[in-house]
Amino acid sequence: MRINKWLWGLWVAMIISMLLRRQADTYMIVALIIIPILIVLLDLHEEIAILIEENKHQRKFVMDRYNILSERMNDVNNQVEKRLVVDFAEFAQSSSQAPAGESTRMPPESSKSRKRRLKKRRQEEQPKSVTPLPDFNEMTEKPEGEAPPPEDPSQS
Repeated sequence: MRINKWLWGLWVAMIISMLLRRQADTYMIVALIIIPILIVLLDLHEEIAILIEENKHQRKFVMDRYNILSERMNDVNNQVEKRLVVDFAEFAQSSSQAPAGESTRMPPESSKSRKRRLKKRRQEEQPKSVTPLPDFNEMTEKPEGEAPPPEDPSQS
């Protein structure tokens, strides 16, 4: 920031010297155009340096958070593995203690649940009573003088 003040001072001094001499020098005019551009570029350079520094801190923060989370995931994974091993060991121990004739895969069925299932199967197998649809042809009254409709020869 300090150099920007010196460059602005130089720019003002060049303008004042041109006005006092009452002479426009080509190099002075070019310098008067370039100095503000140089000042803007220096400001941009400072802003970029600040952003790079912030980016480093943010990257470090993200990497720290990532490392912490990955360590936690590893801890949880190890705990789950230990629980699975313990559960499997308990299962193996309980299955080795069971009598040889029993299967440890499925629990024994209770007689009530078996009876319910059989009752449901029987109900599903029985056809449900369906009331026949009324025949509307019989209900219509036929006039006395009218002959019955001819039978279709293809049906016989």
